[in-house]
Amino acid sequence: MKVLGVFIGVIWGYSTCEVIWPSLFGIIAFGISGYTTMGEAITSMMGHNTVFQVLMGFLSAGALTYYGFGKWFVSWSLSKSIFKGRPLLYTWCFFICFGYAAFIITQIQLQILLYVVWVDIALICGYKKNSPFIYAGLTGILFSTSLGSCLVPHQSWKFGLAKNWGALTGVPLNFGFMGVVDFILILVSVTLYVLSLKYVFKIDFEPMKQFDGSRLDMESQKMRPRVKRILAVYSLTVITVVLGNTFPSGTWLNTFVNTTMTGAGCFCACAAILLLLPSGENDGKPCIEFNAIKNSAISWQVIFMCAVTLPIATAVTSSDCGILEWITTLFAPVFAGKSSIFILLFTVVFGMLLTNVGSNIAFGSALIPIIAPFAVASGMNPHIVGAALIFTVNLGIVLPGASAPASIYHSNENIPDAKTRVKFTGFACLILLVVEVVTYSIINAVF
Repeated sequence: MKVLGVFIGVIWGYSTCEVIWPSLFGIIAFGISGYTTMGEAITSMMGHNTVFQVLMGFLSAGALTYYGFGKWFVSWSLSKSIFKGRPLLYTWCFFICFGYAAFIITQIQLQILLYVVWVDIALICGYKKNSPFIYAGLTGILFSTSLGSCLVPHQSWKFGLAKNWGALTGVPLNFGFMGVVDFILILVSVTLYVLSLKYVFKIDFEPMKQFDGSRLDMESQKMRPRVKRILAVYSLTVITVVLGNTFPSGTWLNTFVNTTMTGAGCFCACAAILLLLPSGENDGKPCIEFNAIKNSAISWQVIFMCAVTLPIATAVTSSDCGILEWITTLFAPVFAGKSSIFILLFTVVFGMLLTNVGSNIAFGSALIPIIAPFAVASGMNPHIVGAALIFTVNLGIVLPGASAPASIYHSNENIPDAKTRVKFTGFACLILLVVEVVTYSIINAVF
């Protein structure tokens, strides 16, 4: 109960106050809760692997924006004839393309980069800071990249969930089947989200429609040599991490990337190389000048929110606290004797609610042993409910503690109003929930 109180306290603090001082009190409260010691609490938070990876991502992705990549991308993309006068089409293509890209590019690094690019788009087009357009864009990035990262659960904790599901049902999850279904779910859900921006949220796209690339300075219309080098090293790092997760377990590259270096170590090497590599602009300086970018590239709000929410959310759902065991005892009888469609719909709805309250990793792991036996007993196709469960619990975006991407989103200084953030993220979850219920019900009837 003390750990749960700490979790609720920091979420309340982030939602109604600010980020830094609730984080500091959260560290203290977690350390004296009795769950862990103060020293272990600080280590688990400030020394968290994801926190370090986010910090390294800020150095490289933030440097890209600092040196003009965002303005170049805006000038290059919005000036295309296909997008002139079509802001909704541009927004849809932006979310769809980068959403599917999250399947192979690490979501956290892609997310950090795209947030800054979208804010550049907003400011260049004439939108004011804290405008609904920025909330809509950053939520769309979080929504689409979260869905795209789980197109097929081929890596990370999602791969572990898929393996666990196969072990409990006796039927390995069909990744090809899941990929086809999820591709459709992402396409439909993101399309509905973009349409809702105009017809539900009434976002004003007129400034974007009137964008004139000729207003930008000539430097913004050409990619600098420094930016090309940063982008090349950053892309090579992303490719290395992707290949490490693609090669079979036990191969040299898989072992080196995932066990020896880890993703955090790879992006650390990326930042170190860029701090040494000459800029290519004959100025005698490296690609990244730390003292020049440190104030604009690194968001300490994001660092502190990730550091605090991830360990506490994990603690809330640990076996020591007993909350998951209580949920298992409470809901396991609900499935007894129920039909396959009931099990499927309950999985989607309940999974969506839980994963947006606490850690999506923990709740996903907890739901599998609850649902799998009843899914097999009902005679339903285990691929369907397994695919639905893993895809659903991946979308933890409403509260900061739901996932690492959610922590990064909610701590972004460009979207300070908590109620507006929850309104956009909650509506995005509702869209996916409706699309999943309809789609999986049809698939369940067919198969």
